[in-house]
Amino acid sequence: MQPENSTCTDFHEHERTQHDSITVHVHTRTRLDAAVEAAVQELAVCARYRRQGILVTRTAPGTVIVSLDPDVPCGMSYEQTTW
Repeated sequence: MQPENSTCTDFHEHERTQHDSITVHVHTRTRLDAAVEAAVQELAVCARYRRQGILVTRTAPGTVIVSLDPDVPCGMSYEQTTW
């Protein structure tokens, strides 16, 4: 069993689909919030620079795309589910 503070093997963070989005894949619900929060934090600086918000889209069980979105107001994040 893996220690809690080591690199986790049950999710893959950071599959960059382009410069303004990150696809997060998780295998357990307990890792979802932390993985999505890390992706939002990574894109936050770029979002402020571009004066855009962040859209969090659940595309399938265990898969979330976090992306910059010009239709989301700067400083805000919206969530949507497409499945």
